[in-house]
Amino acid sequence: MTLPRTWDLFGGSHLPHRLLLLARMMDRATMQQLQEHFGLTLAEWRVLAFICSVGPASAADIGTAFEADRAEVSRAVKRLIDAGMIERNNNEHNRKRQIISALPTGRAIFDRARKMRGDYFEFILQDIDAPTRDALNDALRKIAVRVRDPKP
Repeated sequence: MTLPRTWDLFGGSHLPHRLLLLARMMDRATMQQLQEHFGLTLAEWRVLAFICSVGPASAADIGTAFEADRAEVSRAVKRLIDAGMIERNNNEHNRKRQIISALPTGRAIFDRARKMRGDYFEFILQDIDAPTRDALNDALRKIAVRVRDPKP
């Protein structure tokens, strides 16, 4: 696959544009894999991945974690419930907020999908050595902190 035509649109110093393009490319690849192998959408995967990794959570917690729209999370939760992968129960501390947790079927799909996603990430990162990966992760973390807490 070739890079998007707009990769160099703003020059090499416009990192946000390239990060956005790369994220969209990776999202497309992820969507294709998840749909083809598991019948999941990207939103459904994110819900399932969150509760299988972090533990039971509210839809609001999941939306905040992925900076996702409430309606998108709600639709994903409904489809996962209908598919028998997750369940939603009342929260004993807050009756307005329900807690979502994985069922055994959802956990099994998550485990298989996580393995497949890990293999894919190893494939796309195979040309980048460990110190460079660490430096890239550190640089991205620093950028994220500045975006979250901009001080002029």
